[in-house]
Amino acid sequence: MELIARAAGRIERVSVEREGGRYRVRVGERAYEVEAHALGSFVRSLLVDGASYEVAVFRQGASSWSVSHRGRPTVVEMVDPLAHLAEATRGEGARKGRQVVAAYMPGRVIGVSVAEGDTVEAGAPLVVLEAMKMQNEIQAERAAVVRRVHVAPGQAVEGGDPLVELE
Repeated sequence: MELIARAAGRIERVSVEREGGRYRVRVGERAYEVEAHALGSFVRSLLVDGASYEVAVFRQGASSWSVSHRGRPTVVEMVDPLAHLAEATRGEGARKGRQVVAAYMPGRVIGVSVAEGDTVEAGAPLVVLEAMKMQNEIQAERAAVVRRVHVAPGQAVEGGDPLVELE
């Protein structure tokens, strides 16, 4: 299977081949041997070329996931190469529209950095979420206008709960 991964301003072609309980993953020109084990509903233990990693993975939308390693979440969007090409030919306007930023794991909202109507740039802080005794700053994936804030400081959230809506 081949897809396009978009994360933190980078775009990479990704291919995944399953071989029994292992995966051969190619990101750009680099290849990795990966073994994955579930440690819970959202936490995975990955053995990547012999190095061990624990990551939390939560679906954020139809084609987006929040992947958190060492308390640092990154939103990763996986799209079909043809859909990516079509968007690229239409320009950045194709990626505009409503986006719901969701909690990537259960936790407590420590702070909210935006209000409805605010304009934010890519990378701007939106919400600080405390999860697994670590504070994680959730940032805007792209420039947008804040349409709705769903949470307040002190509020408990579950994985997948909406935090902020951007447009």
